[in-house]
Amino acid sequence: MKLPNPWLILAVVAALGAAGGLGYRTGVKAADARHDAALLAQIEAGRVLNNARLKVLAERDELARQLEDAANADPIISDQCFGPSRVRRLNSIR
Repeated sequence: MKLPNPWLILAVVAALGAAGGLGYRTGVKAADARHDAALLAQIEAGRVLNNARLKVLAERDELARQLEDAANADPIISDQCFGPSRVRRLNSIR
């Protein structure tokens, strides 16, 4: 029985090693791309939630300003107690 050429065996082993290395690098790049896509999706979701939070804060500040303006516009009837409109406004807050 004649053994195959050792250079042929070496070439086959080198080709298999190169194919394995190429497959490994391709897999790493694909995993990195999936990870980056997931990270970008999380960043975008955080940006959307932050924008919603800022909108709610702006609405809250506007309502507080309106309440403050209404309280300042209401004339003081007595130094001893609140007037009827102030009591109704305080009751509406609850």
